[in-house]
Amino acid sequence: MILTLALSTLLSLPNPTHVPLGSHTWRVNEVFSNATGTIQFVELRECCGGANEVNVGGNNVTAATSGNFFTFPANLPAGTTSNAHILLGTAGFAALPGAPTPDHIVPDNFFDLTAETLQWHIYGPSVLSFSAGQLPVDGVNSLSQSGTVAINSPTNYAGQTGSVDAGGAVPLPAWSYAAFAGLLLLFGAWMLKSRPQVAVSNLA
Repeated sequence: MILTLALSTLLSLPNPTHVPLGSHTWRVNEVFSNATGTIQFVELRECCGGANEVNVGGNNVTAATSGNFFTFPANLPAGTTSNAHILLGTAGFAALPGAPTPDHIVPDNFFDLTAETLQWHIYGPSVLSFSAGQLPVDGVNSLSQSGTVAINSPTNYAGQTGSVDAGGAVPLPAWSYAAFAGLLLLFGAWMLKSRPQVAVSNLA
């Protein structure tokens, strides 16, 4: 009688919101960007030695300010996630010497450079947030979840790690070249106009 009552009570309760199991120990561990947002990566890390944190398929890495998100297309192989990393990167990042191959490609400017909150799925401990001035954009240093700024060290799911240098000169916008050419023309015209005139006399 007691068992029947308990089962009846449980069945009468509303269904709780489904929280996926086996994916809650991933953390947004490290983020990196150059000054234009064309070279970026987001690294996730399994924090706690969980070997079967594999149920990532259909879950998102979300950038709240930019509004961008990446949805994982499938789960991971069983028994392979303990202290592992997952690397999301832009195509520009993937093309750099020394870059480990990203596990997934994300669009340029995936996250905002000024202030951003990056989160793995619905889990609060996985959040990496920064405000104005906290994210290095020198093309060399990255930001960790702890707030530490250090030379970037991306690692992919296969365990390949590396470091990139995206610290080249920031390209100027196209209009600046036209403006510079116009200034050169104006300067040339002024130089011609200011040259001393040589008088020429007619010889008889």
